[in-house]
Amino acid sequence: MTDTACDWTKPIYVSKTDILSDDTARAILTHNLAGGKNCGWKPAGK
Repeated sequence: MTDTACDWTKPIYVSKTDILSDDTARAILTHNLAGGKNCGWKPAGK
């Protein structure tokens, strides 16, 4: 059995007022893309 961490991780949401470094933005994107692929997370509505 492979633990994909879907039970204990959640998407990271940011707002338009958040100020992120490029590295932090990339890390959040990587996290959310992996969750979408492995856990079926869907993009939040606008």
